[in-house]
Amino acid sequence: MRFRSRLFVDLSKFESNFSLLKEICPSNEVLFMVKADAYGHGAVPIVRFSYSELGIKEFGTATLGEALQLRQEIPDGEFEIYVFSDIQIYLKECAEQYLNRRIIPVISNKEDLDYFLKNSEFKHFPLTLKFNTGMNRLGLDIDQTEEIILDIKKSGRKSIYHLMSHFSSASLSMSKSKRNVQQLEKFDSLKNDFQSAGIDVERTSLSNSGAIEQKGGLSETHVRPGLMMYGPSSLIKPERPNSFWKGEIISRLETYIIRVFEVDRGMPLGYGATPCPDDGFVAIIALGYGDGFLTRFQGATIPYKGHLGKIVGRVNMDMAQVFFDKSAGEALKAGEVFTVWDHNPERFLDFAEQTGTIPYELFCLLTSRVPRTYNLD
Repeated sequence: MRFRSRLFVDLSKFESNFSLLKEICPSNEVLFMVKADAYGHGAVPIVRFSYSELGIKEFGTATLGEALQLRQEIPDGEFEIYVFSDIQIYLKECAEQYLNRRIIPVISNKEDLDYFLKNSEFKHFPLTLKFNTGMNRLGLDIDQTEEIILDIKKSGRKSIYHLMSHFSSASLSMSKSKRNVQQLEKFDSLKNDFQSAGIDVERTSLSNSGAIEQKGGLSETHVRPGLMMYGPSSLIKPERPNSFWKGEIISRLETYIIRVFEVDRGMPLGYGATPCPDDGFVAIIALGYGDGFLTRFQGATIPYKGHLGKIVGRVNMDMAQVFFDKSAGEALKAGEVFTVWDHNPERFLDFAEQTGTIPYELFCLLTSRVPRTYNLD
């Protein structure tokens, strides 16, 4: 565990992001995605705050284990939890957890649906279906809709608790991308098929963060925000000017400078003896790939006290070298705080682009060696 390298999570900025979300979609219920430990921010504290302070009552995880952690750590929480991908409903030990802990499996293949409908224990349990409208990842085959309708009717059910799909290209324009337009049309047709067959669809959702920030898919009962709640835009750079999203990064990654020393151009640095790019100073910071600060971050820049540092040489397991030109000499001092990213979304997205990652990765890469600290200003 690190002592002075930590991820500060500002819950007041998280609350502000939620308010901005509701300005975009005031009429939609929110199914908040908190998989992968709330995108690296700590699922339990994020869900606890979301439920108790923001009134969010529906959460999405990727695995049953993630859902069970929330039930165990927040036992008094009267909220719904959906498991979206790793459901394994056919395993007796998993089926019992869904039934006994009120955890809802999102059914996305015919085999799981057949098991669910034929198992008498699930007779009165909420049926949630996810269809493939073009993502081509998980999802029931839309060509099997007629067969699925017959199976649901044979089981005696008259409704679907939640009908879902997922945009594949929400980082692109919702109005100009042919794939996005087609997915919306397919989902509308799917809803009509169920309703025409006399099956009530209680809840619907399609929009992830990229779609929401463009006000796409808001005719459904629910939206499913993920990344945007933590701050960044999900859109590719050319599309960001068209976004309605103005959120802030809710976290700040801080470390400290272990050592500062003067260097000459060509001086070998660290593993591999990488030549120093110029005369100047090197600051050794207390983050390495053991913390989720990867070797491929080499070459990226980080601002510090008005100077621009550059990650040089190989990132080590426990530390990294940041080069500054000679003008930064007076500003660099061992023991001082060094901020990798702050609440500025443009700077965060720029760092992601420089490192060849995406915002999701930067958040999720941080290992448990970097403590998460929460504050509400």
